[in-house]
Amino acid sequence: MHPATDFTAMKELFHHSAYYYMICVAPDGSYAYINNRYANNFKHVSADFIGQPFYITMHPDDIPAVTAAGQACYQNPGKLFPVVIRKHNGNNEYIITQWEFSLMCDSDGMPTGVFCLGHDITEYEKAKESVTVINKDLSTKNELLGTIAFEQSHEVRAPLANIMGLVDIINSMEPGADIAPLLAMLGESSRQLDGVITRIVNKIRVPEPENR
Repeated sequence: MHPATDFTAMKELFHHSAYYYMICVAPDGSYAYINNRYANNFKHVSADFIGQPFYITMHPDDIPAVTAAGQACYQNPGKLFPVVIRKHNGNNEYIITQWEFSLMCDSDGMPTGVFCLGHDITEYEKAKESVTVINKDLSTKNELLGTIAFEQSHEVRAPLANIMGLVDIINSMEPGADIAPLLAMLGESSRQLDGVITRIVNKIRVPEPENR
């Protein structure tokens, strides 16, 4: 017998596992064996899985991928095939599980079904999604900071330079000189500067990320 197809010891070892699901699926696609963790965690689906179709616990959209992985096992004895499966959690939602499948054979090398070992990766997937959201938010904020930096170094500089120049001119003028035109220009440059600052402040006020 090919050593990769003899799972008797594995079944004995993982039957009472606290972390891993283990099942065996017969050639007709029905459950031939489940360990205690699988039985306890999915008892809301069935009290007796043996003889029932393999797909009764999973999201309908995952059935094609699982079927393909099972077929690959029959075509490639001794190899492992990974698959991610969403499983009913009993609350109209799904947990996410990661599995590896391999073909089981008898002592004559004849296929007896597919051996499946899996575990719950729901929390890992949630954490990964959170990291993706955080990275997206950081990217957006970095782009915003880049835009603000550009505006500060270019748009702000022009009216500010005008104001500083006009103040210097006014300070250098003789007492009693007509500074009304310069004050008008100073006022206009001040309004331009205020407009630029207002636009920058409005850009900083980005919406908070939606609760997920």
